[in-house]
Amino acid sequence: MKRRVGGLETEFGLVCVRADGSRALEPEEAARELFRPVVAMGRSSNVFLRNAARLYLDVGSHPEYATAECDDWWELVAQDRAGERIFADLAASADQRLAEAGHDARIHLLKNNVDSAGNAFGSHENYLVDRRGEFTRLPRYLLPFLVTRQIVTGAGGVVPAPEGEEGGRFVFSRRSDHMWEAVSSATTRTRPIINTRDEPHGDPTRFRRLHVIVGDSTMSEVSTHLRFATTDLVLRAIESGRALPELTLSDDIAAIRAVARDLSGTAPLPLEGGGTTTALEVQQRWLDHVADLADETEQEVLETWQKALDAVRTGDRSWASTHLDWAIKERLFAQVTERKGIDLADPAIERLDLAYHDIAPQRGVFFALQRRGLAPSILPDARIEAARTVAPTTTRAHLRGQVVTAAQEHRVDHVVDWTTLRLTRQGAMPVQVLDPFTTQLDAVDALLEEIRAQGSPATPPPLA
Repeated sequence: MKRRVGGLETEFGLVCVRADGSRALEPEEAARELFRPVVAMGRSSNVFLRNAARLYLDVGSHPEYATAECDDWWELVAQDRAGERIFADLAASADQRLAEAGHDARIHLLKNNVDSAGNAFGSHENYLVDRRGEFTRLPRYLLPFLVTRQIVTGAGGVVPAPEGEEGGRFVFSRRSDHMWEAVSSATTRTRPIINTRDEPHGDPTRFRRLHVIVGDSTMSEVSTHLRFATTDLVLRAIESGRALPELTLSDDIAAIRAVARDLSGTAPLPLEGGGTTTALEVQQRWLDHVADLADETEQEVLETWQKALDAVRTGDRSWASTHLDWAIKERLFAQVTERKGIDLADPAIERLDLAYHDIAPQRGVFFALQRRGLAPSILPDARIEAARTVAPTTTRAHLRGQVVTAAQEHRVDHVVDWTTLRLTRQGAMPVQVLDPFTTQLDAVDALLEEIRAQGSPATPPPLA
């Protein structure tokens, strides 16, 4: 697929604490307070926004945001960042209400991966793939890439040192320890690298969804962009039918843990057919293999991917430490441990790790580093702000965004999901949009006319 639709689902950690750090509200109560404006707007804690994204409270009372369908990976990053800002505003609003009610309480939303209790938070990537493709062939080639991708796009973190050693060990990805299967239809029970639940959110005779759940939540726009841009290129190579690098690992789960702990990228990884490879070799072979598939607009992706691999290969972090999450965090932790005379296992480092992922603009450590030029700031602020209320214009999301916006502005009750748009009046017929690439449909135009005729203009609600 030369043109592919993708989306990103992010689960946020939530904690509500007093000024002294003690717990102020249980997560369920804090989540209800956080979602009060959402429920007031949509009479549900599961709504679609004007930017065509889905915002909801998922199982376990964790807030979740799913971007609209994007076919441009920088637009996806903008939509993802817009979701952070929407949730940050909801948290600030909840804090104000709690303060007005006399509570010493502040809600923190964390775009993190693992918390102190060992809970993992998902960052799920969705890629549209052609139904006619041989899906059973796909994992064989994609898994080695995904297992080793963390040396480029991992969020970084600290795990306990091996038995017999003291302190902690810095790793490319803490989430790697929470993956238990290579491929499975389950999500939470076995937590696979690739989830095979077949929900295409489109015409099932033409499309299926590739659901990748091994990725880290990343704060760096460069890291998030690389996750999608490099995976898209690898998928394109697999779909092309050309000869591919034979790099099937003998044990994907053992390998993903080994790769996380090997900051040199050179630890031997046993291959299914005998012999070994390394994380660096797998990534470099895929980069070289897809180079001639990339068009002119994608040359920058290849160059950035190469810089990331060179940072691991040479140990020279001068570029990576201001661009990639794992390297930014590695330098930050090294500076703090040296200054305070502590080791990586100190609780202060775990708190710093969580603070790095705090999405509040004035509290989050990542944003503080961004303001000092120590973390990347690629997208113009105006583009991120626009993405809060404007859906991607080159996919089906454009239609959903138009309907949600018109219905909100004219106070017309409506129900939408990924494929269906409908008014809630008796006898209203649903409009289905099963092609994710559709941006114009007469039936949607008619629905928009009906909304404008039925309702009356209203002041825009606060969310979108």
